[in-house]
Amino acid sequence: MELIDSHVHLLYPEKFSYAWCAAEPVLNRAYRIEDYRAAAALAPAGLRVRSMVFMEADVPAGQQEAEADYFGRMAREDRGKLPVAVVIAAAWPESEAFSVQLEHYARDSRVRGVRRVLHTMPAGLVEMPRFAENLRRLAGNRLTFDLCLRPPLLPAATALAAKCPDTMFVLDHSGVPDVAKGELDPWRGYVRELAAQPNVACKFSGLASVCDPARPMTPQVRPYFEHCLECFGPARLMWGSDWPVCNLTFDLSAWLQTTAELLGELSGAEQTAIATGTARRIYRIG
Repeated sequence: MELIDSHVHLLYPEKFSYAWCAAEPVLNRAYRIEDYRAAAALAPAGLRVRSMVFMEADVPAGQQEAEADYFGRMAREDRGKLPVAVVIAAAWPESEAFSVQLEHYARDSRVRGVRRVLHTMPAGLVEMPRFAENLRRLAGNRLTFDLCLRPPLLPAATALAAKCPDTMFVLDHSGVPDVAKGELDPWRGYVRELAAQPNVACKFSGLASVCDPARPMTPQVRPYFEHCLECFGPARLMWGSDWPVCNLTFDLSAWLQTTAELLGELSGAEQTAIATGTARRIYRIG
């Protein structure tokens, strides 16, 4: 089975600042494209990661465009195995500078969307009129918006998607449920309501880092995967790793093993949609 990894952070601390990594020794170091390729090479038999989506790494506002430019150039020029296919850039929709930043990103053929980390922000941020107004601008440039938030903000995300019907949203990490504690509610209902918005897709990603590392991963993740599959269907569900954040608990190889076990229970068409098809369509990957 071939995979497109729809969620990879590459960390180059000599070029960019990552304040969120400072308190995590596992993350407070460089994670370069060569490191990801080496980790992906340890995939279980029958799995192969063919390309990746670079996901912005929450750099300071003043470094956002430089980060997108750097990895956009990497996507255009690197011809190595397992390349960066496209870039999701950082942008703050509440900012007055958003429209100018959007014009900058629209000039790079490899930038296919933007993201704003929301789980560390005040809950009312996504309810600001300017936030929705700016996100409506994305549709004209065929850019997506990745939703990076935790369960309490899922209702606000549903309202936001309804205000921006022509903009495509992608829910990162299935909304980050507390997998280690096995908490399904109210997350389960929130996800069902969000999935009712036709302009929202979901990533089966990032759950490794919220698992209990003392227990096998697959049984912990299974109910969350099955619920997202039921709500979104394979055509709106895509696979991703959230590397290197997954290393906080397990590692990429373990997440790939869980992926093989869960996707292996599906039909061939369902596997293809989740493994590559949804990401290719939504992020316009050739």
